[in-house]
Amino acid sequence: MHVLFTIVNERRFAIDCAEIIEVLPVVSHRPAGTGPAWLLGLINVRGELLPLVDLSVIVDGKPTQPKLASRIVVLRLETELFSSQATKVGLLVPEIAGPVMRDFDAAGVHAGFAFTGGSHLGPTIADEDGMVQLLRCRRILEGDAALRQLPATAWEQP
Repeated sequence: MHVLFTIVNERRFAIDCAEIIEVLPVVSHRPAGTGPAWLLGLINVRGELLPLVDLSVIVDGKPTQPKLASRIVVLRLETELFSSQATKVGLLVPEIAGPVMRDFDAAGVHAGFAFTGGSHLGPTIADEDGMVQLLRCRRILEGDAALRQLPATAWEQP
């Protein structure tokens, strides 16, 4: 599969390009002011307001410190949390590289760990640069009860 790499606190993660709509430079956002720590607020993408989520908070518990290499990866999430509608979400990542081909189904792949709150953590492989874990982006926000408390209008598509 084609993936993009990102690094969070010296840990490499891969994002399946099939789940990515587009990659944007970091833009200003309207802060949420409340809600889960990973919800930064809303961004305006050509007139469409999208939730902005911080990947570093989700996988490491610490906010991303934006830098020149930071990007917003726009994903399409299809989940029952959004009334079975496809929803676009901006994912702030500390940096991004790729696309490259990686096989997360090959022999020697570690399938990952099954625990509550970790459904977004997929298989891990070793390559020439070390270990890299696949993020299951469509599951990245599953199971967070705080998500259900957000206003429905913030998640609806026009």
